[in-house]
Amino acid sequence: MNTVFDLPPSESPKISPEMELQETYLQVSGLSLSLSGQEILREVSIELTENGITMLVGPSGAGKSSLLRCINLLHQDWTGDIEIDGYDIRQWPHGADALRRRVGLINQKPAVFPCSIHDNVIFGLRGKERSALPDGLVEQCLRQAALWDEVKDRLYGAAEILSIGQQQRLCIARALALSPSMLMLDEPTSSLDPRSKQLIEISLSKLAERIPVLCVSHDMEQARRMGGNIIFMCNGRVIEEAPAAMFFSQPQRLETREYLRWTVCECD
Repeated sequence: MNTVFDLPPSESPKISPEMELQETYLQVSGLSLSLSGQEILREVSIELTENGITMLVGPSGAGKSSLLRCINLLHQDWTGDIEIDGYDIRQWPHGADALRRRVGLINQKPAVFPCSIHDNVIFGLRGKERSALPDGLVEQCLRQAALWDEVKDRLYGAAEILSIGQQQRLCIARALALSPSMLMLDEPTSSLDPRSKQLIEISLSKLAERIPVLCVSHDMEQARRMGGNIIFMCNGRVIEEAPAAMFFSQPQRLETREYLRWTVCECD
């Protein structure tokens, strides 16, 4: 399994529809979750390959964010099976914290720490990792998050003065510093200006050449632009899953067609 830093960007493998099927990296089977007596997820089953982008779409309350939190073990009272790289995540070596370092999760609202841009990037690194910090790691992460050119002259300035779009890209850079083998994002561009949104989309597309990226979005035009695979959820269930071109041009389910037309859903 390649991590983010296994290959320099110029040597990254390119993904095309003609490539052979890849091995499964994430497998979710029969996942159900109830919170406070309310059923949130109902027998959800999905698979992600070892790289590529998957857009998770659907109305508010469909269970999209809850699915990400289950995969990251932030919700733990679920039933079913979740395997990452062939390992049951409940049995992950060294526990949930180690899993979260391997599987990055970036929330809708960026959370930067009250320190410099440089220190935000390496915030998740531990003592020995910091003392043996690879040359150029901070620059590499910021470049991959499409932020380097904007902050390279103020790396030791306060991160909190960055714009919201810049802060979101800084959060991506911080996640990349841990060399994750999978990245999940929960509506990362919902409150951003068009330019910041474009930069994040470009960054995610490049990252998806090497690792699986799972991104929640309510922006159907964004889902169309990003391509890859689309998973449509409603009422805690997976309604339809298809490559983006087929999902938008030939949706198979009535619920999907209604959602694409009206952006509302009455799935039962």
